[in-house]
Amino acid sequence: MRWWVGLVVVALVAPALPVRAAPGGTTLTIGVDQEVVGLDPNLVTAFSSFRRLDFLYNKLVRYNDRLEIEPDLAESWEFPDSRTAVFRLRRGVRFHSGAEMTAEDVKFTLERVLDPATRSPGRSFIDVITDVEAVDRYTVRIKMRFPLASLLSGLASGNLAIVEKAAVQRAGNLQRTVAGTGPYMLAEWVPDNFMRLVRNPHYFRRGLPRIDTIVIRVIPDQASLLAGVRTRALDMATINQGPVIVQARREPGLVVLQKPGINLRIFSFNTTRPPFTDARVRYALSWAIDRQAIVNTAEFGFAQISGPIPASTPWATPASRLPSYQRDVERARRLLAEAGVGGGFATRIVTSPTYEGGIAVAQVIQEQLRAVGVTATLETVEWGTYINRWVQRDFDTMVELRGGDPDPDRFLYRTFHSTGAVNNFLFKDAAIDRLLERGRVNLDPDARRPIYAQLERALVEAAPALFLYTPMETQVLQGYVKGFRIVGNGSLYYLEGATLER
Repeated sequence: MRWWVGLVVVALVAPALPVRAAPGGTTLTIGVDQEVVGLDPNLVTAFSSFRRLDFLYNKLVRYNDRLEIEPDLAESWEFPDSRTAVFRLRRGVRFHSGAEMTAEDVKFTLERVLDPATRSPGRSFIDVITDVEAVDRYTVRIKMRFPLASLLSGLASGNLAIVEKAAVQRAGNLQRTVAGTGPYMLAEWVPDNFMRLVRNPHYFRRGLPRIDTIVIRVIPDQASLLAGVRTRALDMATINQGPVIVQARREPGLVVLQKPGINLRIFSFNTTRPPFTDARVRYALSWAIDRQAIVNTAEFGFAQISGPIPASTPWATPASRLPSYQRDVERARRLLAEAGVGGGFATRIVTSPTYEGGIAVAQVIQEQLRAVGVTATLETVEWGTYINRWVQRDFDTMVELRGGDPDPDRFLYRTFHSTGAVNNFLFKDAAIDRLLERGRVNLDPDARRPIYAQLERALVEAAPALFLYTPMETQVLQGYVKGFRIVGNGSLYYLEGATLER
């Protein structure tokens, strides 16, 4: 039984029934290829969940489409010293329940994320916080153990969306309900079919949202998503597969928006399972693969080869300067021989038919590894199983799409530090830990840059994962959808300002 069976949804209708549009209002229908895996912003990890939460919640701050921090629920902030931050909240912001959002809700949310018992993926973004004080109804003061260069970036994460204290105390968690301040409210949800969101009439950004209803349809097949846009059953679709993007570009009347994303495609190892306990084996496979061939085959060229820091961010070292980014099969064989597996070995790659699960990438890697005697068997599992295997570290190797960040600390520390919350590789390296720790406390960008350049090279050579590329972010829209912009981190919240001009 899938986890969501039995969820309490606002309304439940038979899957065969058509989606009801808002009477007399404007409705935007979006096609996506995945259902959510929970709705609690402080708990979820799946991209599909975050894309719904964009409409339902707000954070203290957020990234704009230039990847700059801008106010969200906090209208201003200051740093009286390097270990203290003070946020002043907007007044009159209301949760969907009608209750006012106050400093007590912010304090509750941050402390909820920080509580190890919550098991929030966002804890590692802000775990230097030692105290959260509601100074008054609209002011929050944060104290930290040491300076954190990525504090604002962490607070811009979807995992740090502000939740209503009273709602959590009633429900326990929010995987089955919504308690946000976002521009839309949950009205109807038929799992694996559609979700209907209606305009929040009390949204704090005056005049927004402009569209009355957003319907999100789950259509697992990407070609069917494009067919939906082509026939105008959909107004917009998130398209990831290269051949479908190529088709969309040929369709008259459709708009294809693309922007380099900050997510990172990786091929990861469980570093506690032989032979991947030996860094030489992992590094050998980095030399054995052809990243450009993977991009060309799996993404139809719609991606940028990247090191550990997403190539689309200003912190990234160009891939041409990183070791092992030019395929060298003979060098890979020598490293494998030095590690005692020169005769090759067998392994398994966990993958999923979804875009995030990277089956096309897994197939190319499977073929490329044959050249160095590695026989890789694909374990293709459905999406829920894929997530469970990832959470439980139950894999030899895995193709992943990791959520990147404009700030290198926010992405790298939690992912590769030996104590990192999403270090699913179970990777431990004291030298890399020290570099990660130096980078996060240094508030001077000029001083941070050489630290992260050194760190990128160290991660490539230690290879807890093979860093492949950052995909382009692609949205296909009808020409009458105006005002939407791509952020670059997958967020859809610019739809709050979009209009339909049919």
